Amino acid sequence: MEFLHRLDRLAYALAPAFVILLLMLASLIPLRVPFLPSVATLLPLMAVFHFSLHRPAAVPAPALLLFGLLFDLLQYGPGAPLGISALQFLLVWRVVSSSRKYLLEVSFAFIWLLYALVVGAAVTLAWVLGALLQASLVDPWPALLQYVVSLFLYPILGWLLGRNRLAEASS
Repeated sequence: MEFLHRLDRLAYALAPAFVILLLMLASLIPLRVPFLPSVATLLPLMAVFHFSLHRPAAVPAPALLLFGLLFDLLQYGPGAPLGISALQFLLVWRVVSSSRKYLLEVSFAFIWLLYALVVGAAVTLAWVLGALLQASLVDPWPALLQYVVSLFLYPILGWLLGRNRLAEASS
């Protein structure tokens, strides 16, 4: 019985990292929709936002740094600019986890607005850094489309990830 209890605690502790890694892999699945870039690349960032708010200790900064570097390598391959995703993950984590005590008492609408602002800034930062690293103007439409789609997906993903908290509160 004690073994199962320890196994359950370990699974609970590792679940956020596993979810982020799973969403990183899911975002690499090519979508075969014409004129639509891969909108899933913000899925891991959505999970980082969610877990930074609800379980910041479960996603420490060093882990997010490694996840971001791994995500950049998986997305773009060797020779690609490393660190943009890591910077996004760390900035979102820092902003959300540092204001966590105020955010836990507000409505979901306010959380969604904060998501829109924080992730909008992260997407803009990634777009600017990408343009600077390529030394040319990068088309902003794919980034904007990814961002807009993520605004609609975040409530669904947040609800799915939050179901675990509801189950814990009822037990």
